[in-house]
Parts: sequence; structure tokens; C-alpha cells
Amino acid sequence: MWREPRFLLGLLLVIASVAGVAGLLAASERTVQVFAARHALAAGDEVTAADLVGVRVRLGAAQAAYLSSAPEADTVVTRTIAAGELVPVGALGAASAQRQTSVMIAVGGELPASVTAGAAVDVWAAAASGAVGAGAPKFAAPEVLVPRATVVRVVRDTGLGATGGIAVEVRVPKDATAGLLEAIANGSAITLLPAGE
Repeated sequence: MWREPRFLLGLLLVIASVAGVAGLLAASERTVQVFAARHALAAGDEVTAADLVGVRVRLGAAQAAYLSSAPEADTVVTRTIAAGELVPVGALGAASAQRQTSVMIAVGGELPASVTAGAAVDVWAAAASGAVGAGAPKFAAPEVLVPRATVVRVVRDTGLGATGGIAVEVRVPKDATAGLLEAIANGSAITLLPAGE
């Protein structure tokens, strides 16, 4: 029986199958260290080792998609990364290559609840028309001045703005900065709304 070719072939197949299953189980249990955000990071934030915490996770083939070594100097995030989120390599870039700047905007009244740090917002502006009615300036129809700006932080009780004392720091493309600053300087009514899809 031991010399029967079919028996030997069957025995080899069983051994190979057991070895394969054992290998798969070992691979599924293998963990690797990658980095997660220690706190929320907004698009444009410089990221250093102090902003990260190492975690051991099972990623398998997806391991290469996440940061596994300390970031180089001049590294920034290109999209918002939530606290505790694994840091994707694709969400990192060189600060020198970024073309965004931060602008502080004073807004009156309350903001929508979803306008918080890390949120994408459309910056709407209604230019003052110069006409006055019932003691208040009239404004032209609002239009989107900066689509999908990133909220860096919301500061309350600033004493800025008509009412509410709320200021919002947003990151906007550098080529949109001049238009936004002009609208602010000319007294346009600025409104921040959650960005549309």
C-alpha cells in the first residue's frame, strides 16, 4: 500500500493542503506597525512624529497604503485625517508643493452644526449693492466664492462680526485668496455652508 502511487499522491495532497492552511492562518495573524493620527489633522497641517502614534494592525496586502515610517521634514496632509485614523500614504505631500493658505473669516449668527474643524465648506459671498433699505445695506445675490474650503478651526466669542462673535479659519487655494480678501474688505456678507457633493 505504501508503494501505491495513488496513495502517495493523495498523502502529498493532504500534506500540502494542511501546510497551505497553516500558512494562511499564520499570515492572517501577522500584525504590522503603521501610524495613526494622534489628533485630528486638517488639510495643509504639517505632520511630524509628535502628531502620530504607532499601532499594530492586520493589513495584509493593504500594508503599503499606510504610513509605516516617520514622515520626512516638510510633510503635510492633503486631506483631513480624523484622530485615531490610520494615515494613508496617499494623503501626504510636501509642504512646498501645496498651494493653499489660511484665511480668518468673521461670520454673523450661528454656523450649521456640521461646520467644524476638518469639514469641507463652500464660502458664499453676497456683495454689498450700495442700496439701503429699512436701515440695513442691501446685498446682491450670493454666489460661491470658494468651493470646498477646509475648516481649520472655529473660534467663538471673538468680538468680530456683526453678531455672534464667531470667526472661522479656512484653508483656501492661493489663487482664490485675493478674491476672498477683496470680498471681506468690501463688506460682502460671507456665509459658510457644508460643501455640496
